[in-house]
Amino acid sequence: MDLRDSIEYIRHREKELRLFNVGPTERIDEELRAYFETLNVRITVDRTASGKPEGVAVLSNATEVLALVDVASLQELLKDAPTGVGQFGIADGKYEDILRHLKETSFTSYDTEQLLYGSREIEDRARRVGQGTIHAGFQQCSVMAEQRSVYTDLARRGVAVHAYGVPDATPPDFGSGHVHAVSTAEIAETWFVVFNGGGDDTQKTALVARESDDIGFYGILTYDPGFVDHLLAHLNQTYDS
Repeated sequence: MDLRDSIEYIRHREKELRLFNVGPTERIDEELRAYFETLNVRITVDRTASGKPEGVAVLSNATEVLALVDVASLQELLKDAPTGVGQFGIADGKYEDILRHLKETSFTSYDTEQLLYGSREIEDRARRVGQGTIHAGFQQCSVMAEQRSVYTDLARRGVAVHAYGVPDATPPDFGSGHVHAVSTAEIAETWFVVFNGGGDDTQKTALVARESDDIGFYGILTYDPGFVDHLLAHLNQTYDS
């Protein structure tokens, strides 16, 4: 499974939260989409001919129903939820039936700004750890110059840097960092930042995004150490990193 397949793998694990027969003036679906925007959850609204069941939400994945909850409880959840970037924390007990199925460590996003925020967080994490290995894919070598100071600083602090790009220009000098100038479709089409955690599984993080003509970038952010290890193994085996 290469980098592009990895994105699709996470996307296909998407869950659906289907709201049945909510009131015509209620806009809870829009509020839920905003609330779960970084999670792998699709919000849909359904109205049956009988109008039953009324005000019920069904959470499911591709193979099974995971939870049933009344819409009133979801409205309470939204009122109790904190706001702001990364504020998914909620008191678990009250909403455990539904939240335990949503606490994934891999998230999807179609928002380029959110993906950029994720990549900066991974770079900052590597800087704080001060060791380990970070792999960064820029698509083209000419783009690397924009982040030269960031990755030169990481290399200077003791992080092993591997940068990847199609050789459309002379890549910048990253000090002790290593540049992989390779002409492959995978490198040309994906933007990625993968950090091996510097010996600490809790610090392993990866972002992989792919550019699309119609929606811009879409991608995944994962804190799953096993999945990060898979990405690292692919990069090491494919590009002799």
